[in-house]
Amino acid sequence: MKIRVRVHARSSKNEIVEVGGLLHAYVTAPPLENKANLAVRDLIAKRFDIPKSSVILVRGAQSAIKDFEF
Repeated sequence: MKIRVRVHARSSKNEIVEVGGLLHAYVTAPPLENKANLAVRDLIAKRFDIPKSSVILVRGAQSAIKDFEF
């Protein structure tokens, strides 16, 4: 399954919210050294109840809009 996520780094809490059909991931991690990407991966794994290792960043490593696959 592929999903598109809009990432909001340095937020006050970690959560995923669906707005207009697009997932918005709010993470407290900064967008440095892949920290925000890993935090989003962890949130996706938790939301869909799958292992973290199954969630793969396909596109958008340095963009606010990212595509993940699992």
